[in-house]
Amino acid sequence: MIKLRTMTTAYLVNNKDILLMKRALNRKFAPGVWVGVGGHVEPDEINEPKEACLREIFEETGISRKDIKDFKLKYIILRKSKDEIRLQYVYFGISEKREFLDTDEGKLFWVNKKELFNRELSTTTRYLLEHYIDYGNSFKDVLVGTVKCESNKPVMNWCPVQDWEEI
Repeated sequence: MIKLRTMTTAYLVNNKDILLMKRALNRKFAPGVWVGVGGHVEPDEINEPKEACLREIFEETGISRKDIKDFKLKYIILRKSKDEIRLQYVYFGISEKREFLDTDEGKLFWVNKKELFNRELSTTTRYLLEHYIDYGNSFKDVLVGTVKCESNKPVMNWCPVQDWEEI
């Protein structure tokens, strides 16, 4: 039986830096890997992934919604992992606040955009950040990314989500 895991991730931008977390080595999923801030959507948040993401940001960083501007859903990532479909809502926003709390999830760092790809990133995080760095806010649609394997290498395919009236 296939299960659904719904998650949110946020990338906060401050000038030329993006807030990333180096996951703690004791984490079950992706220990030591660099990721955005986020986590699971709780059952009562299933129709409000943005609220779940803002909750996760505050829990993991101490940065509140009033400290974040232009917070928008930019990507939805779909991928299969064993017996799960993983659905991940990815938001980007601007934070004027650079101070954050310590968390047991991992260690937080403001990373210059030029240094992002010198870190161990998951495949989906790498593809997503490469796309964001290349296109940033020049695209208005939410993009859905699906991961598939071609020649034993993961490949990300992007497709815009459009309103039915626009099609």
